Amino acid sequence: MRFAHIDLQKELNWDENHHLNELVIESPIFLRKILRGLANQNADSGVSFTGQGEAMNFAKEIDVVYNPLHLDFNNRRAMSTLLKMLVKTSLSEDFYTETNEFKARVVRYLDKIVDSENFVFEVATGDFALDDIAKAVNIHIVDDEDDFVELLTDYMSMMSELAGIKLFVFLNLRTILLDEEMERLIKNLKNHQLDVFLIESRQVVKLHDVERIIIDSDLCEL
Repeated sequence: MRFAHIDLQKELNWDENHHLNELVIESPIFLRKILRGLANQNADSGVSFTGQGEAMNFAKEIDVVYNPLHLDFNNRRAMSTLLKMLVKTSLSEDFYTETNEFKARVVRYLDKIVDSENFVFEVATGDFALDDIAKAVNIHIVDDEDDFVELLTDYMSMMSELAGIKLFVFLNLRTILLDEEMERLIKNLKNHQLDVFLIESRQVVKLHDVERIIIDSDLCEL
């Protein structure tokens, strides 16, 4: 995977051994330019993400996290995939019989309620998907806020598995992480094979074995 920008000479690359890259932008003007490019992915944005020689699908494969303190575990992309997985599992060999029995019980129960009140209605079908039930009982993904590094890791793992995200872009994440927390996060990225792109607005200590590009306040590329 590769990141490039029309105004930058250097590029940043991710592979199986390198899961984290950093872009430090001390110039507010250029930072705004990069953020606009991330927000408005089009031919004129100047921002380029490619994977296996082809342009990545920004909407489906890249997650830009502007506020890491407000991670949406129950976002539409993740929940849609989770519900599809539930339906698929409910129809698998292990659950097929039990699923059909459950559906039959639901239909019998509704029939009983309708008959008890002499309503002029009937239950038209017993063929419904389990995602309807899951939505009705407000099934959702639970996040654990006890450990912020693990919270970040859980979020990325979930979005990678459920929503197919291949790259996570964080804005000023190092500002709110201690050095030891950053080290733990890097280990987690390697263990879970997760790729992260850090965009920082100020220089911090260079991370070991992490490529980075620095754009200083004079727009010089270092």
